[in-house]
Amino acid sequence: MPYTQLGYKKLHYADLKPEGEIRETFIFMHGLGSSQDYYHAVTQGLLAQGFRCIIFDNTGAGRSSYTFVEQSIQSYADDVLGILDTCDVSKAVFVGHSMGGIVGAHLAAERSDRIIAAVLVGPVYPNENVVPVFEKRIETVQREGMQSMADTIPHAAVGKRASPLVKAFIRELLLSQDPAGYCSNCRVIINAKPPAYSKIDIPVLILAGEEDKSAPVEGCKKMFEEMGSTEKRLEIMQGVGHWHCLEAFEEVGNLIEAFYHEIQ
Repeated sequence: MPYTQLGYKKLHYADLKPEGEIRETFIFMHGLGSSQDYYHAVTQGLLAQGFRCIIFDNTGAGRSSYTFVEQSIQSYADDVLGILDTCDVSKAVFVGHSMGGIVGAHLAAERSDRIIAAVLVGPVYPNENVVPVFEKRIETVQREGMQSMADTIPHAAVGKRASPLVKAFIRELLLSQDPAGYCSNCRVIINAKPPAYSKIDIPVLILAGEEDKSAPVEGCKKMFEEMGSTEKRLEIMQGVGHWHCLEAFEEVGNLIEAFYHEIQ
């Protein structure tokens, strides 16, 4: 399996290339309790349209081992750039879900030399109200393991369009998490500060789930309004909760492709 060594971190990734000419490169970052497989169905549609797709597991999630070193939005942003370097990619479109959406906004604001556009899928707006929620999750996982998350999140965090298969996929993603890595990533969200949204001047697409309780539409609208970019779009996906790329993968893929054509 392909791994890259970034300092003390060993990250699992996949560099998916279309058969013909590469139109553009996308790099995808998943959120809490997930893995690179969250994007698999979306990438298949983009590959068919000539887009190169790089997916990876965050530290402490999926096949990327927990390092016992606390992470941050900045360290995760550095990982994104490190993987681009590993794949010899100078510039890319970033796609980030949930916590990955915080990282994406940070990169959009601070590293527009490497990130030419950003797609934020259910991005969390860092605020004090989320702190008790994730502190409680840490307490629960430390006491009971990932089973408690797997028994609740697949039902509570999706919209009415989510099929039983989608819920099973989410359950498996959660059960496969290292509990210590999951808690560490909860702390990343707890400690996150709002990115400098006003500094963002690259094209941005925000995909908000109409029924998303983890990253509510109100928070997506707030960051959208604060963004300095003149090329920005906010799409509200009807009947979708927080797991957009599983609940409505075809719609997500179509919205990303349409956005890419608009900014050309």
